[in-house]
Amino acid sequence: MYEVGRAGSYVSGQRWRRLGTGALYTAGAVAGGAACLGGVAGAVLTSTPPLRVGAVVLALGSAGLTAWLVRQARAAFTRARQAAIGATSEREVRRAVRRTASIAAAYGLMLGDRGGDCDVVVFTRTGGAAAIEVKTGHGAVWVERGALMVGRRALRKNPAGQAAHQARRLSGRLNRRAVLAVVCIPGMTNRPFTTDNGVWVCGAGDLTQVLDRAPKVFTSIADAEDTMRRLWAAAPA
Repeated sequence: MYEVGRAGSYVSGQRWRRLGTGALYTAGAVAGGAACLGGVAGAVLTSTPPLRVGAVVLALGSAGLTAWLVRQARAAFTRARQAAIGATSEREVRRAVRRTASIAAAYGLMLGDRGGDCDVVVFTRTGGAAAIEVKTGHGAVWVERGALMVGRRALRKNPAGQAAHQARRLSGRLNRRAVLAVVCIPGMTNRPFTTDNGVWVCGAGDLTQVLDRAPKVFTSIADAEDTMRRLWAAAPA
């Protein structure tokens, strides 16, 4: 199978950026804490009323700023941890794609100038094309009030809508030919199903049978591989 890109590269980049942001917030919180302690010490040790008032104001202001910085650092580290989990899921789906005997696959392909990447683009063994959105979850998956649910948790960012959007983008690059939209949740335990907007939802183990449903787009392996090369070369940096 012809492959381009690196599974999880986009979210891995997000992880490192968020770790860096969290580190900066942490450093700011340490500095703010030191300023707060300095203000407290000044309020206790000084006997001059104006200086004491200034020290109290410094302590209170530094305490508020430090608390905000700590919250921001925690949020950044939480998002970094989520990105790391997402990268693991994308690598698991890559392994599943390799088992499908598909013709070509691209990981982290940008299909437009704005918005995120398409997690996986696959040109299937039957000559079809699919855009796959990868999400993390373990257990039964179903739709409730328009949201994809895993256990008691709703998957964020409307995965079916994301998959449909990327499929439309890919279709536009393939002269409006049909593209299968897929949400793959590696740990999904129930059978594949389709949402109201025609997006297939499946686990990693069922990916082959879902991809086989993609309408035929390519007449030869060479055509599919050449098309993937052009898509990757034309992707925004």
